[in-house]
Amino acid sequence: MNNRPPGSEPSYRRISELEPHELPAGTARRPIAVEPGTGLRDEAQLVETVDGMKPLHLASDPDPDAERQARPVYAVVNEWRDWFDSYRNAHIEFTNPDGETVRTRLENSYQPEYGKRYYGKLKGFEREVERQWRGLTTVMLTFSATNENANGNRRCPADHMRGIADGWSACRKALHRVLDGFTWEYARVWEPHQSGYGHLHVAVFVEDPEDAIAAEQFRPVMRSYVGRVGPAGSKAHGLNAVGMGDAVSVNQDVNNLGTYISEYIGIFGEEPTERPVSEQMFYAVCWATGTRRVDFSNGAHELMAMDRFRQETGLTPSDRGGDCFEQWRGEGGIPPANAREAESGASAGSWSVSSICTVRNAEPSYSDPTAGGVRLSPIDGRPGADPPAHRD
Repeated sequence: MNNRPPGSEPSYRRISELEPHELPAGTARRPIAVEPGTGLRDEAQLVETVDGMKPLHLASDPDPDAERQARPVYAVVNEWRDWFDSYRNAHIEFTNPDGETVRTRLENSYQPEYGKRYYGKLKGFEREVERQWRGLTTVMLTFSATNENANGNRRCPADHMRGIADGWSACRKALHRVLDGFTWEYARVWEPHQSGYGHLHVAVFVEDPEDAIAAEQFRPVMRSYVGRVGPAGSKAHGLNAVGMGDAVSVNQDVNNLGTYISEYIGIFGEEPTERPVSEQMFYAVCWATGTRRVDFSNGAHELMAMDRFRQETGLTPSDRGGDCFEQWRGEGGIPPANAREAESGASAGSWSVSSICTVRNAEPSYSDPTAGGVRLSPIDGRPGADPPAHRD
């Protein structure tokens, strides 16, 4: 479901295609990326064939050494819309410990239901923080960059996103230095502008019983980011302002962490293909580049797992020195049938994925679930074709 086999084209299309003029001005016919080495899905690439450039996922046995370039933004948006629509009839089949087949709807992270999952994870994180930490301060860091290039045209959106992501990776060391001595974790959330381009929020959760954290402490983080990302600009990231402006927000009284962060996630209760086209362009860029729109630090994942363990088993992660928690986690988070089995270490059996089933016109088709997964491959690109602008 994630990557179509080469040479295949969907045999149905229930969703209309967007026309180039419907996308934000100046974006539709730009390649989604031109930076050499940018990893893209097959559906977002063109490959050189004897008949000219063709979409990679429609080319049969393409030459592995053939030139590869990115497709225009409007074409990638339509591929994403088609991919999303294909999930309406897709199910995944499991075999339970009793050998019975169970079918459930196949999901992807762009469906509105996923917003509820993120909310639930954040609430679990909040509960575990309340158990283990002494006071919570939430710091919201916002990283952005101009979407214009040095020639005054719109940037290739995947390259724009990659630049921001690389800047965040570079400034994480500065964040570690700023919070040295504190216990902290983070959630990373991509959000779209009305232009269709993305910016990055990093919510930093700090154990701060004395309310000692202030926005000015994060000036080195923003300075590091701006120094790495030329299109970012000092003014936009609070370096010319007392208190760091809107680039750093410190909140020591978040009453509902799930709601606070979920405001940045969006798409609650509404099909993404019905959202404004600018948002759909942003989702398509994330999809084409394999970018997770929401992600958490390893420690945050650990805290959320501890809360889920408590909810599902009625036990605490410290029971029996944490052995049963590790056993539960090793089984994929599927708890034993009851707490007694958990304490005795008895196995409750396991579930296995048998196939992916797609039903169209009452005729089911089956595919191998092990052949899935998002595959990204690099493009050759055109060096210098999209020079980033520099903002002071």
